[in-house]
Amino acid sequence: MDEFDPSKPPSLPAPTGDRTPSTSHVVGYGNVPTIRRFKPDQSGNRKGRPRGSKNRKTIVRRLAREMHRVTENGRIRRRSTLELVLLTLRNLALGGNERAFRYFNEITAKYEPQPTDSKLGYLVVPAPISDKEWIAREEELNKTRKPPPGYKPRSAT
Repeated sequence: MDEFDPSKPPSLPAPTGDRTPSTSHVVGYGNVPTIRRFKPDQSGNRKGRPRGSKNRKTIVRRLAREMHRVTENGRIRRRSTLELVLLTLRNLALGGNERAFRYFNEITAKYEPQPTDSKLGYLVVPAPISDKEWIAREEELNKTRKPPPGYKPRSAT
């Protein structure tokens, strides 16, 4: 056995076989070695999200919309989980809980009508007219109106 000599570089075993890449097995960006490629019908993430499992958004929506029977003032009512949580939050806020009050105000401010800019226009509504006046006006307009394209009047039978 050879002794270790720190002044000499370590010797590597002689290469066995041809190490030059062939044209069919070029390795690099976008060319994964064939031994590392996914097998047919096999994902790279074997323990990934199982089929049929729900994501967080779906779970939260389902729970928030879930209906419950609640007795209010002696009557049984159906309320969603979201309604019950908001009612509880409101009751806590009314009871003096500052944190609940702040959070309830944030939620209500988010869903209240937003203030509008003064640059918006106005909706002009005509004065109300009677049925007879409206019919007379439409009949007068119908005299000068053209029928829509493809319109065929019904034959009197």
